[in-house]
Amino acid sequence: MAEIFGILNITTDSFSDGGKFLNPDIAIDHGTQLLQEGADWLDVSGQSSNIEATLVSEEEEWKRVEPVIRHFVPKGVRISLDSFRPEVQRKGIEAGVSCINDISGFTYEGDRSFLSSYTKKHQDLKLIIMHSHNKNIAKKTSDLTPEKVVRKIQTFFRDRRSDLLAMDIPESALYYDPGMGFFLSQDPMVSFRVLKDLEILKLEFPQLMVGVSRKSFLGKVLGELPVAEREFATLACELHLLRFKIPFIRTHNVLKLRQAEKIWNLCQEME
Repeated sequence: MAEIFGILNITTDSFSDGGKFLNPDIAIDHGTQLLQEGADWLDVSGQSSNIEATLVSEEEEWKRVEPVIRHFVPKGVRISLDSFRPEVQRKGIEAGVSCINDISGFTYEGDRSFLSSYTKKHQDLKLIIMHSHNKNIAKKTSDLTPEKVVRKIQTFFRDRRSDLLAMDIPESALYYDPGMGFFLSQDPMVSFRVLKDLEILKLEFPQLMVGVSRKSFLGKVLGELPVAEREFATLACELHLLRFKIPFIRTHNVLKLRQAEKIWNLCQEME
């Protein structure tokens, strides 16, 4: 069974739910709901990666996520901190998060030497290396094509793995996210090629996380479908991830994925 990361965006400008959970009490309530619906993790973010997003200060980013982290960690909830800033990552680990989800693949400027000692001290700490064609918040333009995208992702993952292993970080701590939608290209077929070739990526990088929830590439192929109307498209795509036994799936709507997963598994058992 896949481990499900329930998305909790504590931001003003996330593409699907910006501004909804800025109040800490509302964010905690939503996190509680995601857990009740079957989330294994809460993936908490205080800085949007939306292509229209602006950078908030490190202080503001931490201020947004800290109350949620400090509420759930003592309750034994596994928290993934979606942040690319080393100082915010460090504070998160010290506060008890079990995973750092970095959209820059740990390339953003700053000192990350603490990761070596922290992965030794916290042996269950996971580091998710996300591929991004520009190593930062997604941009509107990309030179990736369906023909070369998988090779580019493989090269990026190999380079980042090599650098992190050179920092004496154990390979068992490393997970990989190919990035989808604008993190790859404005061309939706680039994302669909990645989905088609997941088995190729899994051969070398079996510890994969994939997030397709409400992404732009789904809306584009359905006639610019608005974000709020992408739930069925998302679920179809997530069933594809289940078929390929992707170990981590990141989603906004945990309940529908858990229900679909149960039906999917029962159907497989009947064969």
